[in-house]
Amino acid sequence: MNTNNDCLFCHLIRGELPTYRVYEDDNFIVMLTIHPGNPGHVLVVTKEHIASFYDVEDTLYTPLMLLVKRMALAINAMFQPLQVVMETAGIGNRHVHVHVLPVYSLYDRVPQEVQEQQETHSPAEEDLVEVAQHFAGYLATHPS
Repeated sequence: MNTNNDCLFCHLIRGELPTYRVYEDDNFIVMLTIHPGNPGHVLVVTKEHIASFYDVEDTLYTPLMLLVKRMALAINAMFQPLQVVMETAGIGNRHVHVHVLPVYSLYDRVPQEVQEQQETHSPAEEDLVEVAQHFAGYLATHPS
C-alpha cells in the first residue's frame, strides 16, 4: 500500500497518532474528526495515499461513495439531524477523504452572513452563460 511519510492521514492510518476509529476495511478507515462540526462528524479516508479525487480509480471511488452513504445513514439514524452532508477537502491535507457530518440548521456549515452575501451577490447571467458554455465545450471534447 502506498503511504506518505509527510502525510497526517498516513500517520493516522499507520497508528502513529491516536484515532477514534468507527470502521475499517481493506481500503478505508472511518474515524471521528478531532475538530467536529457537530457530534458524529466522521472522516472516510482511503488507506492508500492518494493526493486528489481525480486520481482515485473508479474501482475504488464507487466503494468509497457507498461507504460515505453507509456512514450518512448511520449518522442519520443515530443523531437524527436535519440533514447529513458530505464535504470533500484537500487543500491542507493532500490525502483523499470525505467529511460526513450531521447538520441541524442551514448555517451549521456556512455562516449566515456568508450565505446571505452569496444569495444577494449572484453572478450576472452572461457570466453564468459563459461558464456553462466553457464547461459544455470542454466536456464535449474530453469524454471521461
